[in-house]
Amino acid sequence: MRHRKILAAAALAVMAFSIAPSAAAYQARSYSGRFSFFAQAAQRDLSGAGNDTFSELIGTFTLRSAASDKGGLEYALDTRFAGYPSSEERQQRASIYEAYAGWSLPGGAFRIRAGQLWLYELGAFGSVAGAAAEARLLKEENFGAGTLKAGLFGGLEPKVLELGYVDGVTKLGGYLSLEGKSGRRHVLGYANIRNQSVTERSVIFFSNYIPVRNSFFLYQAAEYDFQGPGGQGSSKLTYFFTNVRYSPARQVELQGIYHHGISVDTRLIADNLREGRPVSEAQLEGFLFESIGGRLTLRPWRNFQFFFGYAQDRTRQEEEKRDRLSFGIFSPNLLRSGFDLTISDTRFNTAAGSTSDAWYFSLGRNLGRALYLEAYYRTSVAFLRLSSSGVLVDRRPYSHLYGLSSVIRIGRRASLLVTLERTDEDSLGETRVLSGLSYRF
Repeated sequence: MRHRKILAAAALAVMAFSIAPSAAAYQARSYSGRFSFFAQAAQRDLSGAGNDTFSELIGTFTLRSAASDKGGLEYALDTRFAGYPSSEERQQRASIYEAYAGWSLPGGAFRIRAGQLWLYELGAFGSVAGAAAEARLLKEENFGAGTLKAGLFGGLEPKVLELGYVDGVTKLGGYLSLEGKSGRRHVLGYANIRNQSVTERSVIFFSNYIPVRNSFFLYQAAEYDFQGPGGQGSSKLTYFFTNVRYSPARQVELQGIYHHGISVDTRLIADNLREGRPVSEAQLEGFLFESIGGRLTLRPWRNFQFFFGYAQDRTRQEEEKRDRLSFGIFSPNLLRSGFDLTISDTRFNTAAGSTSDAWYFSLGRNLGRALYLEAYYRTSVAFLRLSSSGVLVDRRPYSHLYGLSSVIRIGRRASLLVTLERTDEDSLGETRVLSGLSYRF
């Protein structure tokens, strides 16, 4: 009975928040924000080990100043909160994504911000608790290639999943950004991460996005370390990603992706060096991930498309590449019936040499103006789970997931999500209810 009470309480908690005032006529405001509340509860049936229950409550709050060419005060607050009513051992969590105040001149000629920042130009290095300044060097109308900006940043390293900062770790650097029409952007930057007396990383990074009309775009990102973590090892390319798409005609799209990355725990290596513990060669080399592939998408007629994809993946340097095939169809408003249909399959080789399929089916439809209902089915499910050693991928290749999801629009500002899922496999069954309310103001 306990798990039923938890499931009911989680659903009712969100339903209570859905009683919101109707949206008034839109008026221009100097700020915007969003409040979201999510509740989920699950019951796991473990073969030979009884039942297990899990519940989670999550809240988010975002408030930021509206973009303006007039300059002036800028601010943002973006927070996350989580609690676990069914677990006495699991602590509540709170984290800050952004919390800053700043000032800018008209047109963005110069701006400065202080607090906990997320600098989008920096990619994976964007989280900084300190200050950042940016100046516009050249305007696009005076410099045909685009608007050229330069920025400097420095501060502490925020913790990701809780409040506070990593002891003794600082980050500083700078970047150049060239921005043009249609979202075109090129960024070149440098970041130096110090772990007290040890240089944890000294890295140059770049990214670019190049659109050409509506038929072509190229996105790339890379990181090159000038030295190994903590000064150990050699300089090398530690990350590279490229994604290119080309549509020679409206009915055809070609896509190619290459992804190369080396996962190295630089924080652990720097801590070991500071405390005089040995660092193995395997730690310095890290784990390689590499993937290359392409996809062909065809749109033979309106509201219908299908795709074929092939890729080769490798997760360790000593392993051979594994094949991955994918295909699928997508049709919004199938045959003018109002139903949205998706069918896809991904077939890949396992480490044991066998093959495994991951099927996905979904059928959705608007029921009136306020409700969208979707039923879906998935095989070979994978979950991301948080543990003391980090984020782990929980793969269940022989599992089957059945789900029913609904999105209810409440006026112009609020929406309510309710999802029911059932996962089955040989030794585990799980029933999960997820509900959530989002309100924009």
